[in-house]
Order: sequence, then structure tokens, then C-alpha cells
Amino acid sequence: MRFLASRVSLLIAYLLAGALVGVVLIHPAVLVIVWVEVSRLSPEAPALGDFLSDRLLLLVVPRHLHMTLAFAAIGAVVGLGFGIATRSYLEATRGLRFFREIHGEEIPALIAGGETADVEFKSTMRWDLKEDRVNKALETVIAKTIAGFFNARGGRLLIGVADDGSIVGLEKDYTTLRNPGRDAFEQTVVGIITKFLGGDLCPGIQTTFAEIDGHDVCMILVQPAPRAVYLNDGGKLRFHVRSGNSTRQLDLREAMDYARTRWP
Repeated sequence: MRFLASRVSLLIAYLLAGALVGVVLIHPAVLVIVWVEVSRLSPEAPALGDFLSDRLLLLVVPRHLHMTLAFAAIGAVVGLGFGIATRSYLEATRGLRFFREIHGEEIPALIAGGETADVEFKSTMRWDLKEDRVNKALETVIAKTIAGFFNARGGRLLIGVADDGSIVGLEKDYTTLRNPGRDAFEQTVVGIITKFLGGDLCPGIQTTFAEIDGHDVCMILVQPAPRAVYLNDGGKLRFHVRSGNSTRQLDLREAMDYARTRWP
């Protein structure tokens, strides 16, 4: 009850603030537009200052009260809309921050549990540890795993973790980015999905990071896809699905049979 009262009080404050804005800002702005039009039509139009002062003084005249109320109402609507939009944005931001905090804390436990049907480890995104160089072909491996989760029931891909659960970190991958860091890494993941799987699927993932043993680890939470997801591998479409603790490619017949049952 107290929360509801607080929320109503805040919305009333937005209404009142908006009403004030309507009278002291929106009304004069409209008058300026009117003066511009009048001055274009009549060379004898009064100066802008005189025009504004004469019309604004009418706001305190009782028979012109309806004009004051009209602009107050317009401002109140604007203020209420701004308040609702602001609260929605703050709640969405708070929810995303909460998601990242909760799932960031989940990462060590997932690593300790090892790879499963809905958890996969990858050491890097594009840095070849064996050849000690950038190997963008590894991005296809990342896309294949994400596609497998999309086509199954979703899952979690942890990058920066070796198959045995040891922490590799993202530092080598960071050096391949124009702006090394978490934000650029996340943007690169989105770019991989867009390139290999389709940009419409990007809202189906969320990324979060955790620092473990002094190294960054990224977790990509993949939601089940609303459609069959094909990996575009050099112009060839391939269908992958999660099977046990690995990702398997299906042939055409298998893919069609699977899609019929998965998306009836």
C-alpha cells in the first residue's frame, strides 16, 4: 500500500510539473510561432517582447482562464507521459542489472558443474590458443553452439573457460577488439549472431560477465528460438541442435523432422 501511494504521489508530481511547464514554456513557445506568422503577414506587427507581454498578461484575466487551463492540461499530459516513460526505463534498467548480477553470481557454480545439455564451455571467441594468433574461423564455432541452443531448449555458453573447467579468461580476445573490454566483446557476440544466424535472433540472448581468479569470463544466456535457426557457413545453410553435452549437425531429413516436432 505504501509503495502504491508513493507511486501515485510521484505521478501527481509529474502532472503538476508538466502543467507548470505547459503554462510557462509551451504557451510562450506557441505565441512565438504565432508572432512569426503575424510578422510575416503584417509589417506593422508589434515587437516580439510587446506581443508576448500583452498575450501572457491575459492569462490572469478571468475570462481567459480557459486558455490557461488548456495549456496546463497539455503540459500535464506531457509531464505524465514523460514520467511513465522514465519509470519504465528505470525499471527495465534495474531489471537488466538484477539479471546480470544474479547470473553473474551463477557462473562459478556452472563452471564447477561442468558441461551439460544446457551448459557449454569455450576457451576463446576468436583467439587461437594453439597458434597464438587471431583465428576468426573460431567465431563459426561460437555461432554453431549458440544455434544448437536456439534450436533446442536454450542454454548457457561460457567463453573464457576451457573444456576441463579451468579459467582461460578473455584477455586474448580483448586484444583483438578495436576497444578492448566487455562492451566491445558483447557487441562482437551480437555481430557474430547477426552474421551467421540472423539479426532477428539478437533479442533472444543476454550476456553477462564475471571476474574469476583475476580473469573475465562471459556467459551468453540463449533463449529457445521461435523458429528454426540455420547457420550460414559460407553460403551453405547448416542446422545444429544440442545433443547431450555437445552440439550436433543434422542432415536435411533430420532437420526437417526435428523442426516439425520442435515448431509444430
